[in-house]
Amino acid sequence: MLTVSQAINLILSETHAGLNESVSVGAALNRVLSSPVLTPHDSPLFDKSLMDGFAVNSASLLTAQVSDGTISGERTLGDSVSLNVCETLTAGTHSEKWLSEGQAVRVMTGTAIPPGADCVVPFEQVTVFPIEREVDQIDREVVSIPRRAISKGNCVLRRGQSARSGDVLLTAGVRLYAQHLAALAEFGIPEIQARRLPRCAVLATGDELVEYTQNPGPGRIRNSNEPMLLGQLRQNYAEPLGLGIARDDHDVLRSGIQQGLKCDFLILTGGVSVGIRDLVPAELNAAGVRKVFHGVHMKPGKPLWFGVYEKGDHRCCVFGLPGNPVSALACFELFVRPALRKFSGICNPDPLPMKAILMEPYQVRGDRPVYHPVKIEAGDQGLTVRPLRWIGSADLRATVDANGMALFEPCGSPIATGTCVSVWLWAGLNE
Repeated sequence: MLTVSQAINLILSETHAGLNESVSVGAALNRVLSSPVLTPHDSPLFDKSLMDGFAVNSASLLTAQVSDGTISGERTLGDSVSLNVCETLTAGTHSEKWLSEGQAVRVMTGTAIPPGADCVVPFEQVTVFPIEREVDQIDREVVSIPRRAISKGNCVLRRGQSARSGDVLLTAGVRLYAQHLAALAEFGIPEIQARRLPRCAVLATGDELVEYTQNPGPGRIRNSNEPMLLGQLRQNYAEPLGLGIARDDHDVLRSGIQQGLKCDFLILTGGVSVGIRDLVPAELNAAGVRKVFHGVHMKPGKPLWFGVYEKGDHRCCVFGLPGNPVSALACFELFVRPALRKFSGICNPDPLPMKAILMEPYQVRGDRPVYHPVKIEAGDQGLTVRPLRWIGSADLRATVDANGMALFEPCGSPIATGTCVSVWLWAGLNE
C-alpha cells in the first residue's frame, strides 16, 4: 500500500487547476486569484496627515536664527515657537496656498497637508491662544509648538509611501479575505480574475443507510457522512451537491456515479473495501474512471480509492472514501482538501502540519500510522495536544469534542508525554 505522502503526491499530480473567470470585488471573498494584481496609482495619492493637529514647515522652524526675540515673523516663547493659524482643513478638502513663514494650518486626520508643509504636530502637544479681534475682522489664533515636537515627516504619510504605481498588490494563488477586498476597492479595481470554484458531488452508498431525518430500523444507521462531507466542502469554499443514498445495487449505483461524474469532484462513501457488497470500484471502472490507487497505509482510512474520469475537455477527480464516518472525515482532510486547494489555484495546496506537545502518553497498536482525534489548545508553552477517548473509525461521538487529529507513528513503545507530534486542525484552520 502507498504511504500517506505518496498518495497525496499522486492525487495532486492528477488534479488540475480550475479555469479562470472574472469576479466582481463584491463577490470575491474567499476566491483565489489566478493572476497578479498591480497597483494602478500611488497610495496615498497625496501627502496626508496621520493626526489631528497643525501642519508646519519643519526646516524653516529648526534652522531660523533668533534676533531680538523675533524669527522672521515668528515669536519665540522659550523652547516653543508661536505661529499664526492661517487656515483650517478637514478631510476631503485641500489648499493650494503655499505655507508661508510664521504660519501653521490646522488639519484633521486624513487631510491633504498644504504645499510647503512637511510636518504635523498633534493637538495634544500644542497650546492654542485665541487673539482678540477688532470689529469686522475674522477670528485669529496663535499656536505655540514645542521645538522638540517638530521633525520632518512627523505624522505625515507621503504620496506613494504605501505603494507606488505598478507595484504588485496581490500575487496569484492568494485567497481573498476582507482586507484584500478593501485594498482592491482602495485602488478602484472593480473585478479580478479568479479560479472557478470546484463543483463537488457527494454520494453515500450502502443498504444499511437511511436518511438522517428518519428512524433507523434493525441493522440500519442514519446517513451522517453526507451532511459531514457537504459541510467540509463548504468550509473549503467548494460548491457541494448532495446526491443522497445509493443502494448496493449495480443499476442504482451506476446511475448515481454517472450523475456525480458531471462535477469536478465526485466523493463516494462506503463500498470500497473487500466485502461482497462493495461494488464501488467495479462500477467506477465500468463508468470509465481510471484507477490511480486503492489502499493507503494508515488508520483510519486504509481502503481509500482514487481515480480520474476524463471525457473530452471535462475532468473529474473521484474519491472513494471508507464508509465509517471518522475514516471519511480524516481522508477528506488529508486527501480531498489538498486536491480542492490545487483546483482553486492555492500556491501551497498541501499545507504542512503544525507541531504540538503531547500532554499524555500514547500507545500505537498495530503497524499502521494512526490519525487520532485530539483536542489542540494554545498555551504558554505553545500548542498542546491531548488524545481523546476513541474506540475506532465508527466512533463519530469522539470527534464532537475534537478540533483536529494527531499523527502517531508505530514505534513499539509508548510515545511519551512531552513529545512533539504533528497535528492538523480540522476545517482548514491551520492555513
